[in-house]
Amino acid sequence: MNQANLSSVEVRRLWQPDKEAFRDHLLSLDTRSRHMRFGGGMSDEFLVRYAEKCFGKGDLIYGAFIDGELVGAAELRSNQAIWSDQAPFGRHIHAEAAFSVNQAYRRRGIGEKLFKRILRAATNHGVETIEIVCLPDNIGMQNLAKKFHTQFAFEANSLTGRLTARRPTALSLFREVSSDALDFGAALFDAHWRTAADTQEKGA
Repeated sequence: MNQANLSSVEVRRLWQPDKEAFRDHLLSLDTRSRHMRFGGGMSDEFLVRYAEKCFGKGDLIYGAFIDGELVGAAELRSNQAIWSDQAPFGRHIHAEAAFSVNQAYRRRGIGEKLFKRILRAATNHGVETIEIVCLPDNIGMQNLAKKFHTQFAFEANSLTGRLTARRPTALSLFREVSSDALDFGAALFDAHWRTAADTQEKGA
């Protein structure tokens, strides 16, 4: 895939029906990618358990799809935010963002697309400050975050970057609600397609 193919990348919110696709994406990460994402060489069992806990009220997950395959994901997670409510302005909500992209699709701009979507979600869901924790040798993540004016500080054997989300507008909130509705429909369709494909494969 070259830069011209980026127009074929679909970035949308992941919902409960996407849990299996998200889990499979995490399991597809190689050893180094797992280390960079989680700060250690996480086992398959850990990743399966992790994926099960990623669709709570304080979680927003976005995925990058190419030809129906989930090749990258971005997470915005907070213990404070209740995403189903109207944006809770003035609550000084903080959330942590994390990113993962399959090795074969790195340096293609997918991470930047996911980063922009996370920023938009933070704006429209009342998040004031976004934190990104990464290892000191995760230069790729640091370079990506710095494109969006993230300042990093060394904390407890890792680097923590912080940036402030913009305040929402009536138009940005409308677009967020519309996107969520379309993405939920796509999640249901994709889940149905995966189930049908699995059934056909088992029957072959």
